[in-house]
Amino acid sequence: MAGDSSFDLLSIPAHAGHRLSRTAIEDALAYFDSDAVCLPGEFDPELYGGVRKVATVPVIAPRAGTGHVGHHRRTPEGEVVDQAAVDPTTATHELVSVRERSVLSEIDEILPNGEDAAEDLPTVLVVPDLAVQHDPTTLTARLPHLDALAEIRNVLSGPLIVLAGRQPANYHHPWDTGGGEPVTVHGMGGGADGSRLTLLSCTASGAVAGESVDADSFGLRAIHGVGAKTEASLHQQGITTRSGLAETPVATLADLSGVGRDSAERMHAHAEVIETGDPLRLTNVSLPALRNGRQPICLDIETDGLSPTVVWQFGIYDPETDEYTAFIEDETPSEPGRNVRQFCDHLFASHAERTILTWNGDGFDYPVIEQFVRQHAPEYVEAWQDLWKHDLYSWGCGTGTRSSPAGRTNSTTWRGPSATRAARRD
Repeated sequence: MAGDSSFDLLSIPAHAGHRLSRTAIEDALAYFDSDAVCLPGEFDPELYGGVRKVATVPVIAPRAGTGHVGHHRRTPEGEVVDQAAVDPTTATHELVSVRERSVLSEIDEILPNGEDAAEDLPTVLVVPDLAVQHDPTTLTARLPHLDALAEIRNVLSGPLIVLAGRQPANYHHPWDTGGGEPVTVHGMGGGADGSRLTLLSCTASGAVAGESVDADSFGLRAIHGVGAKTEASLHQQGITTRSGLAETPVATLADLSGVGRDSAERMHAHAEVIETGDPLRLTNVSLPALRNGRQPICLDIETDGLSPTVVWQFGIYDPETDEYTAFIEDETPSEPGRNVRQFCDHLFASHAERTILTWNGDGFDYPVIEQFVRQHAPEYVEAWQDLWKHDLYSWGCGTGTRSSPAGRTNSTTWRGPSATRAARRD
């Protein structure tokens, strides 16, 4: 197998796609910068055509046309092309999309064989109508066609990554097949309320990291105060882009129905902030207090979901020494507490007297860390609670102290076992 870079697939469920204007689609594609786009819902010619018109990467709609199985491969350069056009020994990933889950039993059609097969190549399998079925009476859950998925996994020499079109974006679960390795299924953001776009980053080892963003975070809807009615009013005035909004006088915006001067000023300021990329400070509220007058320690974690079973990575950056320290757990940990204890040993030995900073730590990192410290390193619980911990997201966005060009990233709902999208591309 050539290379070990991740394959980035952007999932746009139908419900999310219907809320995107053409300029919003362009904005979303530029933001995620994926290797390919997948439309896992029922085939919608309008959505399919709209995405294809602006996309510069392949757009895969598993339920389009008459074919039951689609085959693609990713090259080391990040191009996703027809399977037959790439030598399997030079590819980084197989991408197989089936029209519907019943096709999973036709294993000979799904998997390459003979000279067209590749040893150890990870296979990304998209099943658009796959969803967990729940029985409210027995309080049990089952995954349809799990036996077929297990058979596919057993035949492959490389990892199998199953993407379920009708599971929420934050879904990540290993299903026990009764023998051997489990089949792990990841959600693509579909279902009854599939209003989010999700980037699924599939690694060569079979791990998946996801970033999910609400459809309203793109185009004009990304501007604070712009909802459906205001967007329609802006369109009537010929304002269809954020740059156009930023160039429109505040007085003109204030004259729009239901806007007013204060809202117009906020909209105008936020549009300018996003277009320039420079945050705008709105008040003189001080930054979080520092401890002992020293620069803060920056902390981030990576987990396997919103209800994590593993903290794959603890990352600590010390701005005083410009050093980054990472504690990384094996992707199939036999002792998940080891990583937690190593992190605690380092943190309290080197940085116990420093302020800790995170982004959205109050909403995720801090409670998750305390949960795992209680479970695997209880001797550190009291020391963890005594640390000075601050959340830059709560300070910056929760108190109205600034307007940020990256506000939509606050909507991320799923963290996985790889670094963030920006760090990965660096």
